[in-house]
Amino acid sequence: MRDLDDKQPAPKSAHDLSSSGTRRETDFSVRYLWLAMVGFFLAWIPTLPIRFFDPDEFEHAHAAWCTFRGLLPYKDFFEHHTPWYYYTLRPFFAWFHVDTSFESARHFLTFARGLSVFLAILSVLAVIAIGRLLHERKAGLLAGVLLVGQPVFFQKCIEIRPDVLALPLFLGGLCCVLRGLSQSEDFAIRRLEWFLVGGLGTGGAIMCTQKMLFVLPGLLGGLGIWALFAGSKRYPRILAVACFLLGVVVPGVLTWALFALHHGGAEFIANNFLLNAGWKQVVPEQLLRVLKSSFPVWIFCLLGSCMALYRFFRGARRQYGEFVLLCTLAGLVAGILVVPVAHRQYYLMLIPMVCWFAAKGILSLVERAAVGARAWLLVVATVPLFILPVLDIREALLARNDRQLERLHQVFARTKPTDLVMDGWEGTGVFRPHAFYYFFLHEESLPMLPRGQVDAFLDALEGGRIRPRLIALDKHLVALGSRFVRFVKKDYASDDGFLYFSKGEPE
Repeated sequence: MRDLDDKQPAPKSAHDLSSSGTRRETDFSVRYLWLAMVGFFLAWIPTLPIRFFDPDEFEHAHAAWCTFRGLLPYKDFFEHHTPWYYYTLRPFFAWFHVDTSFESARHFLTFARGLSVFLAILSVLAVIAIGRLLHERKAGLLAGVLLVGQPVFFQKCIEIRPDVLALPLFLGGLCCVLRGLSQSEDFAIRRLEWFLVGGLGTGGAIMCTQKMLFVLPGLLGGLGIWALFAGSKRYPRILAVACFLLGVVVPGVLTWALFALHHGGAEFIANNFLLNAGWKQVVPEQLLRVLKSSFPVWIFCLLGSCMALYRFFRGARRQYGEFVLLCTLAGLVAGILVVPVAHRQYYLMLIPMVCWFAAKGILSLVERAAVGARAWLLVVATVPLFILPVLDIREALLARNDRQLERLHQVFARTKPTDLVMDGWEGTGVFRPHAFYYFFLHEESLPMLPRGQVDAFLDALEGGRIRPRLIALDKHLVALGSRFVRFVKKDYASDDGFLYFSKGEPE
């Protein structure tokens, strides 16, 4: 009887029952969050081939295609974004015939958007990893769901743009920094390695888009507080921050050196940093658009941020990982007041932190409920947050690119791969050699054009030294002045008042 009694399961204590209930509740809510995340990503896929193309996408696709043809950014054609994204996209052109086949060009554009979705998935996984590093797994998972559901994240992460590569590099670097912060003081060498790798990730992000420079003030501010208020541990921590800074600098220095070897180092600095520092256009309405589409998450973010500050200053032991995230978020929010051209893609840098603190705010409310009700309360709390994202996806399905593709098809039908095409900001010449060094022109770039360079280009047009086969006369090209418009009207003919083809040349 004794042997039989030993084989019977021991009765569960109240603690065991509570743990079992918590585990079941956690499993249910975790599955719900994963299902919501996968559902959002699947809903993105039908939009890739049909959604309206932001003209930025044609700009970046053209720049990457130019690098594939052996041209050097900044020297051979104008760009004002750092170059890593273009060279990342460059090898994939070998799979397509984008200059000879309209269908192949269309497939490449869809493929490049698909690549952006893959990079967006990496960004969400990095946010989830941040939760694991901070021992807040459910908060990380909820933050990932909130992130993939943000309209601005969806709108920009299905597009062809450098920001989608910069974001996972930045978030991956941030994960490494948090890992370094969590290392014991006894493992100083290991800590230095994590900070160095974190800096390399951040520096790589800056080499995709220089807007990523705006993560540095807040991030370095948080790390500075961690290092300087450490008493006897101050100097090892200062060394760790120095390793991070070294990592940030290395990608930029090496990239500049490679351009300098090809006689483009001066143009690299001028176009990426000096020119952008003097950018004149101001777009404050973008902030209002982002707040309007994501205001519930920003409200929960405010709650989570206040709680994080309270825990940091009043907690028994200060946790610097979350504090560094909060400083990074604060620095990026302050950057909105400084950046003259804070377009929606700027918010890709700060929206992961917004979602992290929003997740903390939501969970702080959910955890006030009884254990058995928390999973259902989490569903009730989050489902309304998905209404605006679902409506945004529906709107993207209705905003089709049929007219853009029709114009692109005309370009392929009536020009050869070697024909020069001049475009303003419509993108019709995306896979054709461009007639002007400034291959894209819009409200922001037009005021920055050197007048002497424009006059020299007009002289070359009128003298026949430059002869575009096609000119897409949009309002931005009209803004070049009456002299240019007279030239177009005199030497070119159009059936629709937009696409002007050179007179007297074979169709």
